[in-house]
Amino acid sequence: MEITIVLATLGSIALAALPILLDIHRQAYASMLHSSQSSLGTALKFFHAKVVIDDAEESRHITYVDRKVKMLSGMPEASADSIRALLEIGLPVKGNSQIDTPCTGSDFCIMGQQYPNSAHFVEIPKYQFADQSGLDRVVYIWPQGYTLTEEACYFYYVNQVSTESIVRGHVTDGC
Repeated sequence: MEITIVLATLGSIALAALPILLDIHRQAYASMLHSSQSSLGTALKFFHAKVVIDDAEESRHITYVDRKVKMLSGMPEASADSIRALLEIGLPVKGNSQIDTPCTGSDFCIMGQQYPNSAHFVEIPKYQFADQSGLDRVVYIWPQGYTLTEEACYFYYVNQVSTESIVRGHVTDGC
């Protein structure tokens, strides 16, 4: 009888702790995305400094930390390759990830060169593209084990060529 009471008590405690443990998992992924997005911000500042120092605002590409970064309007283009060159995080070696299948073999998945009405475009909450023609492009980066199409757990970089600016941020509602 005493063992049954102890097991029931432990079971109740475990059930009460489960939501907290699940929230810790979500918070960990959200923190990881926020940190990686901040790393991208730092890399973009260093990249911009290199562009200015090299007087390369009109160049099509620039070498940044021994990697070639393609440029569009003086900013890194929104391609998987260019953003991969700026970040020191576990991304697939090359190409784009599948957006509807969790990627494996790297910490993050990546999809670049997307714009409204493109094949793999995913809406960014609270963000409106200034240009709908495809001039402005976005790169999505999301954690391994997630899909871009089903979970809202990613960070992004938008090259707004139409306004000669960039936007970056993160979405963690689905982490």
